[in-house]
Amino acid sequence: MTHPTSKIAALAALAFLVPCLSSCGLILGGGSRETIQVQASPTDAKVTTSPATGDYTAPTTLNLERKTNYSINFVKEGYTPASMQIESHVRTGYVIADVLLTGLIGVVVDAATGGWSKLTPETANVTLTKVAGIDGPNTITVGLTVHRTAQANVVDVRSSDPGVTVQVTAGKQ
Repeated sequence: MTHPTSKIAALAALAFLVPCLSSCGLILGGGSRETIQVQASPTDAKVTTSPATGDYTAPTTLNLERKTNYSINFVKEGYTPASMQIESHVRTGYVIADVLLTGLIGVVVDAATGGWSKLTPETANVTLTKVAGIDGPNTITVGLTVHRTAQANVVDVRSSDPGVTVQVTAGKQ
C-alpha cells in the first residue's frame, strides 16, 4: 500500500517536471533569442533595427527574439542608406516534437516564446554605395542671348551662380 504522502510527492514532482520538459524548441532549439552577425562595408556604419532594439555600429552582433521579423537599417554619411530583412520561420520539426512528446503545454510554451522559430539569414552583410559629392547649388540657371554687331555675332552668357564657366564655340553652318 502506498502512503498518501508518496502520492503527493510524486504528483508534485510530475507537476515540476512537465513544464521543465515541455517545450522542445525552447530547450533543444537554443532558446527564444538568436544571435545575428552584422557586417557593413565600409565599417562604422550606424545600425538600427525595426522594431527597435538599440543603436549599434557595424561590425556588431544582434541578440534578437526568434519570433519577430526585423528590418536592419544601415546609415553612414556620404553613402546611400541600405536595409535588409531578417525573417522568423517556424521550424516544423520542433512543432511535431512538441505535439508528440509534450502535448499542448509544449506547443503553448514554444509558440509564446518563439522557441520553435529560426531567424534567416543568420548574418547581415551590406555594402553601402558612395554618394557622388559635387559642391555647389542643386540647380544652376544659364541664360544665353545672341545678337549681331557690325563686326560679329555675340553671345552673352548669364548664370544664376557666380563662378560658372561656360564655353561657346562656333559651329559650321
